[in-house]
Amino acid sequence: MLLHGYKFKIVFPECNPTVTTVNAIADLSDDISEVLPYLNAIVKGCFYNPEAGTLRFVRDGRVSTLYPTVAAVSMLKDEIEARAVLDSLKELINSTYERRDQIRPSYKTGDELKVMDIYRLLPGTNCKECGEPTCFAFANKIVRQEADVSTCTPLHTEKHEEKRQRLSALLETAGYL
Repeated sequence: MLLHGYKFKIVFPECNPTVTTVNAIADLSDDISEVLPYLNAIVKGCFYNPEAGTLRFVRDGRVSTLYPTVAAVSMLKDEIEARAVLDSLKELINSTYERRDQIRPSYKTGDELKVMDIYRLLPGTNCKECGEPTCFAFANKIVRQEADVSTCTPLHTEKHEEKRQRLSALLETAGYL
């Protein structure tokens, strides 16, 4: 077992007081630096920065950022959900560490996916067929892995084939597909 425990606090987002979600910051009982390259190898859509010792990824619509002795998670409902997500991260860290001899570590930094990069490759019709009010909102959900590109009907027409191919390549490079 690499990570024995953590202590956390709930933090409210400063940038938007109307947001109804909270963030959790956890002080980890142990340094998890050595497992980050292994997590980078198995968790899809990671952004790994080996120099800074950080690993960021989206899981179930929440952004998790792991540092050597801190874990930060955003988009949580409350303290109960925070504990459940942090317990899940602890399990992921420990199970990955236990299996590290079966995993080839990855030091690839990955391409950080940005909303504007995805938005530029969408049709821009704001047709709402994907269930979102705008293409920009849809792009945001794609970055957070809360939406699938396949629900964008106009993107899958012959007219937007080039954009679809470029978007697929972008998502694949970032580890989303």
